[in-house]
Amino acid sequence: MQEAHAQRLTIVKLDPVGRAVARYSGLRVPASPGWIAVTAEWTSGPVASGPLQFESGDRLFEYFSVFELFNAFALYTADGCFKGWYANVSCPALFVEGELWWRDLYIDVIADAAGNITVLDEEELEASGLKERDPEGYACIIAARDRLLAALATRTYPFDRHPSPRAFSGGAE
Repeated sequence: MQEAHAQRLTIVKLDPVGRAVARYSGLRVPASPGWIAVTAEWTSGPVASGPLQFESGDRLFEYFSVFELFNAFALYTADGCFKGWYANVSCPALFVEGELWWRDLYIDVIADAAGNITVLDEEELEASGLKERDPEGYACIIAARDRLLAALATRTYPFDRHPSPRAFSGGAE
């Protein structure tokens, strides 16, 4: 897909209860079936999240699934150096009339450029009371976290797209 013909869309992030907490613009790019891929620029200023530091001008390649219970963002510096992956346990994405909606379900998984994995926000999930209120929903989130970690470890789409394979294999091509 050439950029001149690419579709601009709005990405809407929802919190676990469905409230819109972020809205930004991206450019749709080709993706595997069942996925929507977007490129976007980080414009919110510096934000540290686990081992990743987001800076103004960073580029993101964002992958949203309409069937998987996670999404994934490949983060690059403005000059093209891979920083790592930021992935979210989420509900499958919805795409309606130029807007992509996704719900963040507590747990985030980060893989830095060296392949080190960090799981964030498990304590937020525990504090939510979901385990008691909705044991099936809680179990689904934990299973999605495990599926996400397995996809990272095996470099399953979209984790096979960025960067070169050596970043997740200890330096060997």
